[in-house]
Amino acid sequence: MPRSLDLDRLKQFETTAPVREPAPAPLAPPADRWPSREPVRDGQISIKAPLDVIERFRKLCKDDRRTYADMLAILMTEYEQKAEGHG
Repeated sequence: MPRSLDLDRLKQFETTAPVREPAPAPLAPPADRWPSREPVRDGQISIKAPLDVIERFRKLCKDDRRTYADMLAILMTEYEQKAEGHG
């Protein structure tokens, strides 16, 4: 015949203090009040060129205090405007 269940031994597995819930995270501001910016869509290219051309481009960017991307956009815009004028 099976032994009887000892309930006193089961009491050792009971929790003695209630489990504390972590503090809730601060709520984000409403979307209509603080619109988020759209994610930046960046790409990357690698250009192989003679070192003197690369150094000229870097110096041009540094002297004009522009990022490489900004200077590339400026140069392409200028090129396109000149090409439309001659076309």
